[in-house]
Amino acid sequence: MATLNAQADGQYEDEDEDASGSSASTKELTWSWKTWPRNLRRSVAIGVSILLSMMALILFLQEQDKTFTQKLDANTGSKSQAQTKLRESGQERDTIVKYLPVLRELEERGIFGEEKRLEWVEQLRIIEKRWPGIAIKYDISPQRLVPKEGTNGVVQPIPIGAKLPNGDPVKQFGVFSTDMKLTLQLLHEGDALAIFDELKAANLGLFSVKKCILRRPDTGRTNDAPTDFGNPLSVECSLNWISMSTYAP
Repeated sequence: MATLNAQADGQYEDEDEDASGSSASTKELTWSWKTWPRNLRRSVAIGVSILLSMMALILFLQEQDKTFTQKLDANTGSKSQAQTKLRESGQERDTIVKYLPVLRELEERGIFGEEKRLEWVEQLRIIEKRWPGIAIKYDISPQRLVPKEGTNGVVQPIPIGAKLPNGDPVKQFGVFSTDMKLTLQLLHEGDALAIFDELKAANLGLFSVKKCILRRPDTGRTNDAPTDFGNPLSVECSLNWISMSTYAP
């Protein structure tokens, strides 16, 4: 009986070991993070949160660095443009200071500035009233801009709408030409030269006489008396009136 019981006990023990081994294998196959201890799970969660936060912070810093770099490049370009404008303004100031006396002299002579058409007409009327026997007719064409040399007759204007830093429109310096025609009734051809000398002395601008045509009508009179001044002399002169001024395109 004792032997049978021992055998039975050993058999039961073997069966218990097999059962425990199979249960352990089952536990290993069904492993899950839920079986982790609470502290371990908390540590892992904190570590993952820190890792994600660091990645988000790195991406944010990279984006900020890109934005700051673009702003820095833009500010550098603006600073360079400002320095260039400042340097150019200094050069323009030196140029103005250098040529200002010349411009003032030209303005006093009526060459620089607005065209003095009314003054021209008034001066011609004064000459006509003061000199007996003289009649003056005039024809003044519209003013036109003279193209600069090297532009093949094409005027290169400043872009429309360009403005100075203070908001004023940018102006360009130009030379203008005006064609004039004078028809004079004179007693002597020397009177024409005297009229031109008086016009030059009036400082109404710079003009040049291109040509003059003199005609004395033949009426068939043969009176050579000393008191006879003869028929009036008709003179037609073409003039070129030059002026300088600034203008906005």
